[in-house]
Amino acid sequence: METEHPKTAGTPTINKKGRALRLSAVFLAVLVLCMIPGFSSPVRAAVLVSDELCTYSTSKNGSIADVLKVASRFDCSDRKYAVSGPRVWVKIPFIDSEIKDGAVEIQGDNSGLSSMSVHAVLDDGSIRSAFFSEPDVTRSWRPKGNFGLAVPGSEDAEIRRKIQEIYVSMDNPKIASSILFMQLASKETSDNLKLPLSVMFAALCGMAIMPLFYNIFFYAALRHSFLLWHSLTIAGSVIYTFSSSGLMFIAFPDASMTTKFFLNYWSLTIAIAASGFFLVRFIEPGKIAKWLESVILISAVFPVFVTALALRFDGGYNLEGRVYFHSAFLPYFFVVIYSMFHAWQRGSKAIWFQIIAWSPILFLTLDRILRGMDVYVGILSLDYALYFVLVIETIVLAFGVTHRIMQLRLNHEATLRKQVELTRLAETDGLTAIGNRRAFENAYELNRTERQYKHLAILDIDFFKRINDRYGHEVGDDVLRIVGSELSKTRHFTARIGGEEFALLIARDERENRNEPPAAEMTRICEKLIRAVHSRMAFIKEPVTFSVGITRIAKQSSLRSVMAVADRRLYEAKNNGRNQVISFELPPLPPAGPQLNDKLDVA
Repeated sequence: METEHPKTAGTPTINKKGRALRLSAVFLAVLVLCMIPGFSSPVRAAVLVSDELCTYSTSKNGSIADVLKVASRFDCSDRKYAVSGPRVWVKIPFIDSEIKDGAVEIQGDNSGLSSMSVHAVLDDGSIRSAFFSEPDVTRSWRPKGNFGLAVPGSEDAEIRRKIQEIYVSMDNPKIASSILFMQLASKETSDNLKLPLSVMFAALCGMAIMPLFYNIFFYAALRHSFLLWHSLTIAGSVIYTFSSSGLMFIAFPDASMTTKFFLNYWSLTIAIAASGFFLVRFIEPGKIAKWLESVILISAVFPVFVTALALRFDGGYNLEGRVYFHSAFLPYFFVVIYSMFHAWQRGSKAIWFQIIAWSPILFLTLDRILRGMDVYVGILSLDYALYFVLVIETIVLAFGVTHRIMQLRLNHEATLRKQVELTRLAETDGLTAIGNRRAFENAYELNRTERQYKHLAILDIDFFKRINDRYGHEVGDDVLRIVGSELSKTRHFTARIGGEEFALLIARDERENRNEPPAAEMTRICEKLIRAVHSRMAFIKEPVTFSVGITRIAKQSSLRSVMAVADRRLYEAKNNGRNQVISFELPPLPPAGPQLNDKLDVA
């Protein structure tokens, strides 16, 4: 609502201040800004008035008429942002030469604001006023978390030319940036940019949140803690972008400025704290010293306590709390820089992803810290660059997380292969390259549940000691190798269990020879062994033969009991002349009369 006020005298002169030192925009920020058509135009079209404005405070009932009577008391010094009081007044010269024709609006950080008013003082002393409730201020949001309140009368070209000063009142402002970043801008340009910039911020949030889903998926499968910390960092960054950009007012039109204020500060604090834990967990073990890991975690968590203690979310303006909040991040800033250099020196490969992802953020973070500490005003376009580098950081670290997972997977597979190889070596006979007694025992235990093998056989080389004595141990070893090689070609599980003794778990072929007894199978194997030794070691004059004892494997029978039966039948084969296979118990020989030979000769 606009009202006319009578002419009031005594408008004070405005102290002119030199502009503070600005940081030059980094190449990445310039590149990102130029990628958005028309993005830099609103910055050039807007006029920052932080150096020209002055401040004053009154009670909640203070009116524009009261303020104009004490206009000379406005503070235009460097302490003007430290103003306190339930109602803060800002006096701004109307500098519109760089702003296009049409309505002009006053813009600034809308975090934590409630009701406001804007008053235009014309050259004839008349005043035009507009009053805005907290919902009105909320609905006036602009992308990147600003309010945009029209200067009353500026839509009329004739009245606009007469405006000399603007007085803005704020009830219970929470942060200095509501005043520090005040600027005059074209309302038409700001209205036209609201939709495309909102779409841009929504797209950035969408891009940033995508890695969050596969982080959750990977964590469910792999249980690496750095995935959780990276997810928390992403969530904090997305919430910060969602609230500070103004998108939250699209999704939640009734959200208050205090809610936005709360989300801005806490989401950023939690994201940075989580990034410290992510850094420690993400880098390869041993690439960051233990003492440095503790320093990283302490410096990352420190801002959380400062945020809880120093910031006030109600009760008025608190400049000191804002300064404490921003300065709390300085230790972590320097610790991260040193940690990246430290890990790089120790040969970390994962740290390169953080160097690439965090270098632009570190630069922009330092800019935000210094601005938050009111060291200088800064370059407002860097605020837009921060959103982009947050997304770039999320994407780069997503690749880093994928690379780290692949690295962990390769390391895990290499460890498994080594374990398998060690197990194989532990279960392999070094001379014959077939299983040893340990492997045989494991195979038997497995067979108790799988029942793949129904019979067990023990095979012994006849007169093997005589071969060693006559031809030497090297020849004896060659005989063992030939036997092991031939046995490994069968479909049965074979192992050398000691000296010249071999054990077999006999698997029946369910497709052929179903009625053939295992003794017949072992007979064929022994014949092949005899031929193989003879053909490869023809210089051995005596035939190398074999004796075998076979027994059936009963369910739940222990290896010891089954081996005892097979061993007893092997010795029966030995005692009955060798070169034979025995698969059942031989009855004792009768004292006289005809004898029944119950053995199966293979010679």
